[in-house]
Amino acid sequence: MNLEIHDLRILRAIAETGSIAGAARQLGTGQSNVSRHLQRIERAAGTPLFRRHHGGTAPTTAGRILLCGAQTLLSQFDSLLSAVAAHTRGEAAADGVRIGSIRHPVLPAVAGAIHSLLPDAALRVRTDDSSAVLLEALRAQDLDVAVLRRLPLLDPPLPDDVESAVIAPECLCAGVGTGHRLAAGTSAGTPAGASVGMPAGVSPEVSAGMSAEMSAGVPLGMSVGMSDLASETCVMTGSRTSPLRRHFLAAATAYGGTVPELAWAPDESVATALACASAAVHITYPPPAPTPGVVYRPLRDEAARSQIVLAWTCSSSVARHASSLAEAARNA
Repeated sequence: MNLEIHDLRILRAIAETGSIAGAARQLGTGQSNVSRHLQRIERAAGTPLFRRHHGGTAPTTAGRILLCGAQTLLSQFDSLLSAVAAHTRGEAAADGVRIGSIRHPVLPAVAGAIHSLLPDAALRVRTDDSSAVLLEALRAQDLDVAVLRRLPLLDPPLPDDVESAVIAPECLCAGVGTGHRLAAGTSAGTPAGASVGMPAGVSPEVSAGMSAEMSAGVPLGMSVGMSDLASETCVMTGSRTSPLRRHFLAAATAYGGTVPELAWAPDESVATALACASAAVHITYPPPAPTPGVVYRPLRDEAARSQIVLAWTCSSSVARHASSLAEAARNA
């Protein structure tokens, strides 16, 4: 007779609740699923383990013998799992959890999720504008987990020793003053009446990301294309070798048209001031909060798209929690 730990949990739940329906509620599954498992277990045992009656179920003599052993095994197994979990928490608490991230609003959600899962672990956070630098640190085991920006059409695949989960889709945005022609909807190739939430030419995945940004209070309008920026001066922050500049120039090159004139601002406040005055178009990733007088319009070109991903290695101290961390970040 071959029984699994899950089979023993089902038998225990039926005995504790006195019915198949009660066991299903306790285990968070359907009543039919519990019934099928019980029938299979009884076939394997070669004898009925529970007697069905009007008020529910009661274990037979064979059932009581099996339940006695099942309780002992389950207690030992649960203690083993608790010991392993405590050891994992202890390792993380001793070494701390090292988080690397681009400067992005999702970072607090990741840090909060790690604290919830590993409350005794000290958190060390490192930020960098370059996902490549963070990826290198992750592979060198200088980081346990990293929040990266990946460009699906431009970046090579992640190395085999790195696993990842997509947190959210993104795309480059063009910030313009409310009096700018692009704020008024004068966009080449954008049909009149196109939905603000689902701009023409943008995939449902990217549109979902735009909707998420809009729900956060960022005023995103209809999409624009690289062709709409050909006659504009585009201003960016950061160095001339920044990932943002690389992404924008790659998108412009992929478009194949005229690359817009580029200007540089020392910080975001200067860039948004120029956009507000309609003196330039502010090229950026979706901002975390709205800026009065500026409308941010997503670039619909394929090469303008990106993804925010959570990355880790199999040897990381938080690898077993990675899927939970990614889900928490998605729901933030």
